[in-house]
Amino acid sequence: MPEQHAEERYAHLLELLSRQQFASIEDIRRATGASAPTIRRDLALLEERGLIKRARGGASLATTASTLDEAFELRRRRNAREKGAIALAAADLVKPRASLLLNDGSSILALAEELISQGDPLWVATSGLNIGERLASAAGIEVIVIGGALRASSFGTSGPLATSAIAQLTVDTTFLGCDGIDLELGVRSNSLLDAEIAAAMARQGRRVVVLADSSKVGQRAVAGTVRWSDVDVLITNGLDARWRESLRRADVEVIEA
Repeated sequence: MPEQHAEERYAHLLELLSRQQFASIEDIRRATGASAPTIRRDLALLEERGLIKRARGGASLATTASTLDEAFELRRRRNAREKGAIALAAADLVKPRASLLLNDGSSILALAEELISQGDPLWVATSGLNIGERLASAAGIEVIVIGGALRASSFGTSGPLATSAIAQLTVDTTFLGCDGIDLELGVRSNSLLDAEIAAAMARQGRRVVVLADSSKVGQRAVAGTVRWSDVDVLITNGLDARWRESLRRADVEVIEA
């Protein structure tokens, strides 16, 4: 992949580290397209900001509370315009008084902002603490935050407490962000824990809608989340004819924002 601009590289790097405990120089090179010297300079700068901790051969995400918001904000800025358009298209699918399940992530946070702007009464359960906090500020939206083990780097809950709670719910629509989508394997995640939560949510939604900006297209990631046979709608910002035809055969509606 071509080398990216600095802010885009930082966002990719931080998103990678939010999904795995350690990333090697090679992992980061594949995620950003940057050369090893550029990566080392980026790591030095991000360590100075307190966002990461360098280690031999790579880095891990710093978990001090004072830097979490900044780290998430950098990830949120990645493809922000595309995510905003996708979130707007997703919000258009939501009717007043609908019940929703939302996992965590920057695309889902963008959807939460659009739902607040609409001002409709809704019932929402989410595994994202920052998403729950944001939605709770809106009159008319009843918010349930799903408990479980907290992953500080992503503000998401996971584990058996979370999946047990999700299994008790049945909602109109499940909205899922992801780390990648693959034509053969379906919706993908860089974390087994995130994949487990997304799969549990997909089982409880009468309709399953996946949000994936163009950077996620063709990315297999490490863990399977949901196969295309369990997805009703994909909202993205650009697919080629091969993708559109394959998803049509799988009965997945594609909305290109």
